[in-house]
Amino acid sequence: MYLKTLTIYGFGHFHDRTFTLDAGLNYLVGPNEAGKSTLTQFIVAILFGFPTKKHPELRYEPLDGSRFGGALTFVQAKTHYTVSRTAGPHGGTVTLHDNTTDLTLPATQLPKLLAPMDQLLFTQVYVINEPRLGQVFSASKQALIERLRHVGAVGSDYWLQRAQQMDKQADTLYKPQGRNPQLNQQLRTYQELTDKLDKANAAYETYWQLRQEQQQRQRQQADLQTQLQQQRRVTTTLTQRVSQWSTYVAWQRLAQNQQAAVSGFSATDATQLEQLRGQLTAAKQTLTADQQRIATAQQAAELPEFFQEYLPVAAQVDPLLTELPDVQLASQQQTALKTTRAELQRRATEIEAQFAQDGQMPRAFSLATTQQIDQLQQRLISANQQRRQLQQTLNQLNERYQQLQPAKAHATNPLADKQVVWLTMGLAVLIGAMFLPGAMFKLVGALLGVAVGYYGVFLVDSSTPASRQLQALTDDIRDSQAQLREKGRLIDDLTNQLDVIGTAHGLGHVPVEQWSATQAAIGEWERLTQQLETTDTQLATIAQKVTNFRQQLATVLPKLATSDDATLWQQLATIVRLKTSLKSQESELATIATRLTHDQAAVTSAQQQVTTFLRTRNLQQVDDFYDRYQVQRERASQAKQQAALAAQLGPENLAALQQVSDLAALQAQLQQAQAKQQTVQAQLDHCTERLATLAGQLAHLTTSGTQATLRQRRQNLVTEMQTTTEKWLVDRLASQWIETTLAAASGDRLPQIIAQASEFYGKLTENRYTKIELTSTTLQVQKQTGEWRTVSQLSRGTAEQLDLAVKLAFAVVMQQQVAMPLIIDDGFVNFDERRRQAAYALLAEISHKIQVILLTADTTVIQLATGRVSQLSD
Repeated sequence: MYLKTLTIYGFGHFHDRTFTLDAGLNYLVGPNEAGKSTLTQFIVAILFGFPTKKHPELRYEPLDGSRFGGALTFVQAKTHYTVSRTAGPHGGTVTLHDNTTDLTLPATQLPKLLAPMDQLLFTQVYVINEPRLGQVFSASKQALIERLRHVGAVGSDYWLQRAQQMDKQADTLYKPQGRNPQLNQQLRTYQELTDKLDKANAAYETYWQLRQEQQQRQRQQADLQTQLQQQRRVTTTLTQRVSQWSTYVAWQRLAQNQQAAVSGFSATDATQLEQLRGQLTAAKQTLTADQQRIATAQQAAELPEFFQEYLPVAAQVDPLLTELPDVQLASQQQTALKTTRAELQRRATEIEAQFAQDGQMPRAFSLATTQQIDQLQQRLISANQQRRQLQQTLNQLNERYQQLQPAKAHATNPLADKQVVWLTMGLAVLIGAMFLPGAMFKLVGALLGVAVGYYGVFLVDSSTPASRQLQALTDDIRDSQAQLREKGRLIDDLTNQLDVIGTAHGLGHVPVEQWSATQAAIGEWERLTQQLETTDTQLATIAQKVTNFRQQLATVLPKLATSDDATLWQQLATIVRLKTSLKSQESELATIATRLTHDQAAVTSAQQQVTTFLRTRNLQQVDDFYDRYQVQRERASQAKQQAALAAQLGPENLAALQQVSDLAALQAQLQQAQAKQQTVQAQLDHCTERLATLAGQLAHLTTSGTQATLRQRRQNLVTEMQTTTEKWLVDRLASQWIETTLAAASGDRLPQIIAQASEFYGKLTENRYTKIELTSTTLQVQKQTGEWRTVSQLSRGTAEQLDLAVKLAFAVVMQQQVAMPLIIDDGFVNFDERRRQAAYALLAEISHKIQVILLTADTTVIQLATGRVSQLSD
């Protein structure tokens, strides 16, 4: 089979494009992003179906919205076919046309034309690129050996797996040198039971004597354990009391110092005294104030010096005195505004220290910016929630995938059961032929059994619903992973947009979560700045008013103008007061004299109440009361401490400690208890040791039971051994028959593949490696010098060349059974220049037998091209 034309309706960035191919070597040359991988996926998709929409990265849906799909024209068995595939369910809508006879064929005919090729085998062997060649390192050595050994028997994976399962099942039953297999363990158990039965027959009387002593020792052990538990409780209690002795001594000292409380010196009494003293102090203060008033009134006749200076200029000063209240209020406002300004400046400085960057405060958001940030944050929260949901879905899919894995090997369907029937029939014929007379009949019967088994292996489809379900889960997992990557890119984009906004407004050093609080602080700082400006303006106005007043006053009263504000306001107020007091001085003196008499009576009454309070408690001074009151408080505190210590000790321990004379006596009790405990412990240890000795002697005599029990166990074991042996023979014979059948089916092609791969590998490595050898356990290549190397000892490029040689050899050897084009998508990136040229020459050589489509960015192939060359542009 080879491809003639590729017609693309819409696939990736290609649309309405046609490529013509030859049956031999074809070069499609173009730079990165020119569409080489797109064309490779196009061929796979048209032949085997589009991936589901859960894997959009593999579908290559057209970027310009054109019709999704395309067509291939290929030649098979000298018949020309055209297959087209467009968007639709189940891998797309397929149309198949026979161009030779001009007939439209059913779509179900396409898999039959491609059989036995399927998408998995085609992509693993015939579609070659650097990642797939690189899998030679990630695959285990044994997996690579199995792949080469059985590559010649197409469709044998199921039966190989069944044979391996049967071998494993047989190995779990019996191994000649094994210890863990079931039959090996049963044989050892049988010998052990026989030995035990012999010993039990010889030691019956001794057994009963030891048994009676054992029962007596067990009763003694139980009594000693009870005594030991009781003695341990006594020892623990005494140890606790010894550790609490210091607490008991502190409680005892407080109890000895405790005295009965005396009434009259409580906190309530102290409060009452404070109230009486407060009343006395207030009465004395009122008396002193009234005495000062009368003295001031009596001295009023002697006018102050500044008042005498006022009298000549009263006409000029009186207009200023009318402004005095307003000026005083302005001065008070000035002081208050200074305090307010200092507080505003302090708060603004705190905000600048917290949020300013390099002395520059961040800018506030506009309404549109705030809305944009809210939208971005909501989208970011939603994206994070969706990503968590997708991660949960992916975890669930992975769990289902792991749950299906064990069941995959055992999943069956009618077709697989049919294969088992054919295989069983072949095994029956093969075994039956061994009993036929004559060598000729035996040979014919054996060949007939191999033929029947071969039919069941290779002509009956063995796919299972479990495998298809597992593939669907794999598709779902890849789709979830793609969506997770998309959500990650969206989250990064939203985060970058928020970072740009933060940098533009000077918030690059502030986390997004704190932007709201930062904006509130910025608003507060702007309000503080405005208030500072307003306060400065008010301060300037008020200061000007006070300054003008003092300047006017200085022109008429120069001495007063030099005083500070408090002295100045006091002197001016005195002038105003003296003006009025000169008129009412006589009547005021009479009023103050009457109030002094009342004040004196109040002081006398308060003093008498304090004296009475002290006398009722036999005290002379107030300080004596407070001394006695402090003593009462200390006694109450000691009582609380004593109660706390008693609660810490507990009633039982406190009573017990009171019966002990001193610490030495208590420690002596503890030592006696410990000694008794050690004695009981020693007796118990001796009894336990004797019981262990008796148990060992009894176990030595009887091991696993009495004679009757041992005989019954041995007979049961014989029955189990017969059943196990039958299972082992069935599994081992079936496995050997499957391996024999598959070896007969693939043995003629495997040596050809290995020989052809050795020849190709020598050409790719310029004869540095000349031979590939495959044994039952190892894969190695031979250098020209005769030295052998394993795959793990090769460089990456050399190992990829080995994988390429095997795949090319498979395609060449199997071309009669499976003729498919080779598609190579930039698969030689790890080859050096000389080996890359050798690879091009090898492709040109095998293109005479099979079609080769080479997609590469290496433009040097244009000068070396021996086939059709098509240019791809980016």
